[in-house]
Amino acid sequence: MAQLIKIGHIFLNLDRMLSAEDLFPTTKEDRIVVRFGDHDEAALSFTGREADDLRTWMNSAAVNLRDATEIEGNV
Repeated sequence: MAQLIKIGHIFLNLDRMLSAEDLFPTTKEDRIVVRFGDHDEAALSFTGREADDLRTWMNSAAVNLRDATEIEGNV
């Protein structure tokens, strides 16, 4: 069964997602671009509350590699 999350009225199939780019840290634009393929046609953009919800979920589900390598280095 597909792993799905719901953002606004859209269900995202996590198994098909290639990347999610949060534009806020680089351009201060409140937008997250989710890519399902190599072309712009295979991308969805989320802004406002939907971007906030997606950003919150990704931060809770993701492992920060910088923190993981710092912990290993201190062992």
